[in-house]
Amino acid sequence: MAFAVLMPATQSHAETIYVDEANPPFMYRAGNEAAGIYPALIRAIFRHACINVDVVAVPWKRAIENLDANKGGVAGIYKNLERQKKYVFSEPIHVEQLMLYQRQSTFNNPTDIDALRGQTVGVIRGWSYGDQIDDARKRGVFSASEATGDEQNFQMLALGRVDTVIAIGEAGDVWVKRLGLSDKVVRSKTPIRENPTYIVFNRASSTISTVTMINRSIEELRENGTLQRIAQEVLQGASNY
Repeated sequence: MAFAVLMPATQSHAETIYVDEANPPFMYRAGNEAAGIYPALIRAIFRHACINVDVVAVPWKRAIENLDANKGGVAGIYKNLERQKKYVFSEPIHVEQLMLYQRQSTFNNPTDIDALRGQTVGVIRGWSYGDQIDDARKRGVFSASEATGDEQNFQMLALGRVDTVIAIGEAGDVWVKRLGLSDKVVRSKTPIRENPTYIVFNRASSTISTVTMINRSIEELRENGTLQRIAQEVLQGASNY
């Protein structure tokens, strides 16, 4: 799959951007490479901005730890109040739809957070799902069962060890199909939340001076349809992940 690049990168050193290694089709590790929608978007955005970039796939918790230690940026991350205090956010690069998945035998077509009251809900360790869902978790509306990734969460759901899984629609659908759960697991008809995703840097980083160039690149590639096309092309190959 080839994506158009508009200008060659001219920066002598490369910025490091971390992504999750276990969240297909958005971001994952394929051999020694970072693959998926976000790595493809990042490479296009940075190339257009004439900034060299290394996209590195690691466990999400480690990605955030590296960000906090000012060892590089992170992409595919949500914005919340706590993070805005620590990080500088780019313009949005994508919008994710958070869906709820349940076993077919107990499915009640949940449409909001209150539908999760009293349930055990599968989430990914280290993830924020946005202020509304994070707050509901803190208030004890539901009990969170943390996993390393969607695959483990859907395995737990199939075994009845969690009542519901929160997952991005495209990613959840990949795992339902990949694990052979299409006749056992169903998802909510509408998203529980829609969350824009961003590229972020630690506020202590000298790299934040490049955010203006990155934002200009994002805006130009969004306006000419490149970002949407890249996401669609990668998603079309999701059945191969």
